[in-house]
Amino acid sequence: MRPALLVTFAALCVSVAAPVTLAAEPIPALTTLTPKAIQTALNSESGWTPHATKDGVTVTRKDVPGLPVPAFKGSKDCALDADTLFGLIADIGNQAGLTDLLAEAKVLWSDTTGAGAFLSGLGLAGAVRVGSVLVLKAQNYWDVGGVDGHHKQTWDMLDPNLYPEAYASVQRRYSDAVITPLNYGSWEVVPLGPGKVRVIYRIVSHPGGSLSDSLAETVTGQTLPDNILNFERVTRAKMGG
Repeated sequence: MRPALLVTFAALCVSVAAPVTLAAEPIPALTTLTPKAIQTALNSESGWTPHATKDGVTVTRKDVPGLPVPAFKGSKDCALDADTLFGLIADIGNQAGLTDLLAEAKVLWSDTTGAGAFLSGLGLAGAVRVGSVLVLKAQNYWDVGGVDGHHKQTWDMLDPNLYPEAYASVQRRYSDAVITPLNYGSWEVVPLGPGKVRVIYRIVSHPGGSLSDSLAETVTGQTLPDNILNFERVTRAKMGG
């Protein structure tokens, strides 16, 4: 059984907000819920209702009291190796090539325990130039509960001002970026048998800036399937399929 891996990383993610000055700006909180409460709500099987399907990905949604936008969950059963798939999910510092949206992924620090900090950046969402500062604390769990091939990654928000040098670098290169006020979620890989897994992606997110709650909801619901499909595609390629 592999030990849990704690990873802290920074990511530049989706927003269509107007230019702002980021220096020393606090995160505009959209909820008073604790990270634990949000993750508990995401993990709960109750309350999910059908939302959409795309290329085999089933998307559901649910309202969580205390959150301004719905949470979304996507799942797909895939003929993939669990360890290969989760290895790509866990390797946050090398994800720039997984999607056209991700502009960069840079390791800020790491140590011998597997802990590390990463800076990532998103470029385009459809035809709209976007950019939001997003700092997340992630934890990767291999072989959850001692079950071979059952892996999970969770992430919670952190204040970007905890990483001032990296934050300043983002400001210089993405002057129109805004601070993301809400982003929590998880990846889960569940083994279904030899060479087959269920990929589950849970998220509640609001890019912030001038984006309305309804548009934020639309962006999250539409981009969620692509995140799963991108990891399926890259994993299949790595497996030689």
